[in-house]
Amino acid sequence: MKSHAQVVVIGGGSLGVNLMYHLTQEGWTDVVLVEKGELTSGSTWHAAGLCPNFNGNHTLSSIHEYTIKLYDEILPEKTGLDSSFHKTGSLRVGYDKVEEQWFNNILSKANHIGCEMHFVSKEEASIINPMMNFDKARSILYTPNDGHVDPTTVVTQLAQLGKKAGAEVSNFNRVIDINILPSGEYEVVTELGKIIAQHVVNAGGCFSPQVGAMVGSYVPLVNLQHQYLITDNHPDIAALSKELPVTRDSIAASYIRQEGSGFLIGPYETRGSKPWALDGVDWSFDRELFEGDLERLMPWLERCMDIVPLFKEVGISTVINGLITHTPDDNLLVGPAKGLKNFWNLCGASIGIAQGGIGKYLAQWMVHGQTELNMASLDSRRFDKWADKTYCTTRAIESYERMYSFASPNENRPHGRPIRVSALHTLLSQKGAIHTVNTGYEKPSWFTTDEIRNETLTWAHSEAHDAVLQECSAVQNACGITDISGTAKFRITGKDAFKFLDNLSCNTLPSKDGRIGLTLFHAPKGGIRAEQTISRISNEEFLLMGAIGSEVKDYQWLEWHSDDFDITIENLTEEWGGLLLTGPEARNILGQCTQEDLSNTGFSWLSCKTIKIDSANVFAMRVSYAGELGWELHMPSWQIISIYESLFEMGSTFGLRDFGGQAFNSMRLEKMYRAYGAEFTEEISALEAGMDRFLDLSREFIGSKNICQRQIDGIKTKLAYLIFDDDIPAECFGNEAVFEGDKLSGIITSGAYGFRVGHSVAFAYLEPNLCEEGVKLSVETSLGSRSCHVSMRAAYDDSSEKLRS
Repeated sequence: MKSHAQVVVIGGGSLGVNLMYHLTQEGWTDVVLVEKGELTSGSTWHAAGLCPNFNGNHTLSSIHEYTIKLYDEILPEKTGLDSSFHKTGSLRVGYDKVEEQWFNNILSKANHIGCEMHFVSKEEASIINPMMNFDKARSILYTPNDGHVDPTTVVTQLAQLGKKAGAEVSNFNRVIDINILPSGEYEVVTELGKIIAQHVVNAGGCFSPQVGAMVGSYVPLVNLQHQYLITDNHPDIAALSKELPVTRDSIAASYIRQEGSGFLIGPYETRGSKPWALDGVDWSFDRELFEGDLERLMPWLERCMDIVPLFKEVGISTVINGLITHTPDDNLLVGPAKGLKNFWNLCGASIGIAQGGIGKYLAQWMVHGQTELNMASLDSRRFDKWADKTYCTTRAIESYERMYSFASPNENRPHGRPIRVSALHTLLSQKGAIHTVNTGYEKPSWFTTDEIRNETLTWAHSEAHDAVLQECSAVQNACGITDISGTAKFRITGKDAFKFLDNLSCNTLPSKDGRIGLTLFHAPKGGIRAEQTISRISNEEFLLMGAIGSEVKDYQWLEWHSDDFDITIENLTEEWGGLLLTGPEARNILGQCTQEDLSNTGFSWLSCKTIKIDSANVFAMRVSYAGELGWELHMPSWQIISIYESLFEMGSTFGLRDFGGQAFNSMRLEKMYRAYGAEFTEEISALEAGMDRFLDLSREFIGSKNICQRQIDGIKTKLAYLIFDDDIPAECFGNEAVFEGDKLSGIITSGAYGFRVGHSVAFAYLEPNLCEEGVKLSVETSLGSRSCHVSMRAAYDDSSEKLRS
């Protein structure tokens, strides 16, 4: 075994081996993979090997699509061996109206990534799978290129290709400890010796939390037992001329496929799921299975017998009961670990065979600093220690038990909540706030009224639509107030504060004290790393406000680039709360609570200062993401209830009203305001996002050279603003396919109904030649195709007169 390596990958399952292979494809061949047993000896060897394309997450859909190509095309080409991938196709069966709407949404996303997927009738489904009864089905989606693979075969082939390219594998060699050296390198202590590595990857599967703990890295995942069974052979299956498709049924909560001349059936029980080893897995655990527990599965197996009659006629030959990892949102944990340099996570996969291709994108991330996909939904830094064991276990159970349940955008599950709350959370709940959660943080979404108390699940407009209309109307005609405590907040101080931020910011920093600027941080390769509102207190003090979902990685980006500067970085996210007071009466209401001059002369737009409200010092910023006259008011969390109640007391006669995130999102889209995580993502730059006026390329900053080169080469995609021309009550939620005629031409990033303008609006990345006023397009939504056109102007107050009033 080598004593030094560029990369050490810990874990020889599907993910670790995929990464090893793809690192060699990206040019990093000095790689050692360390596995405490033999390759695939964790959960990989006993996996059912399913490779589906049905996925509500665009990034994961792209990864699944690539993974199937890897197994079915790339591996046979590279090895000269026949493909071991069984391209059986797959059927997804739904029984509910909302499920059908969800299928439409999935289909739109599949169209964008080029995955063949379409609805079939019950009669067509019966031809595709003659062994299944579809009589009660409402909607059936067919994906002809899906299938399944033998996990051991593909992982072994990938390992052989990786070793042929120069990587090494050290089997039967457990990592005992990891030490961080003064040089910043890692000393990986194994049973067979020590390896000094520049990069370490935690691909330890069910052991990942224990591997992470060696360097103080928290890995939020939980292990659950999952069972599938294999039946005896049946002559009718043996007589088939074509292998049956993989079929997934939402009522049975099961996948059903052919295995030899029998069935392989795997239920995800919707109650009574079983976590295991919550305090850690014994290191001796290797290629082990648990005793089968069919009694736990019987309610779902009985449903399988109803829809697959032959299942009643065969015995059960084998029960596989093995360990599977689940994260709180059931997405992978990928990317840099919090607080460390060059220590990476690649774990938390509940369907790791189908997602093995993630190795390609993590390899890109490690080698080039960013990927061709938006990795935000998989970035392991979306969780922090607030996601404790209780939260992780509760959410992992939820994820497991709802594996085959339909999704809807207004579903608001209670599992593991609340865990991160504003000081206003209880008060707003008492006033009727319906909170939704973002990165564990509870944010008011909308407020119930005397007439509207709840909403039914749907992908169309729900009962809450009218309540949100009232909130937007109040903001437009009087004044609204909303809790913005769930914002990431950082203070940068020190003699090099300006110089430090100037090195990160694509926009010119505010040149005067008390001014505010909007900027983006880029990676060296030009991808957007963060969106920040920067308030200049002085040349040596700045306040930054950004998205709560990127709090950890934004802080880490600041930290990573601070070595050469005399600065201090403080994270104020949990210490400070915030309010937005906005609407034409905002000045009159705030003026009742402060002696500060709030006129345009005394407190102009895009300025900031500390003012006294009642007896409290409050940092006030004259900005409003809602597009009306307004102030953001930031203060220590313990002050916020008092300030909120004072504003309401003084604002009652002016029509002050609470509003939530749905209204906020609607109003920011009407104003053509972009959002981080939607319009701003790591695979595009400020150029593609149409942020030219926030780009100062007369100076160098991180990513500027790449952006200048993009200007020369020309961009391949550009953000467009869409106005919808029909009244179909279905909004865009992101990643829907956009067409010009019959030609796929782009992808939606976000959308909403514009209550102040009376129609739907959205953003989309399109081919640049389509980004012209009036270009006619269509978007595939949950209720079918919708017509729209490109607009070069904001739908509401394009001149921003209301903001400046």
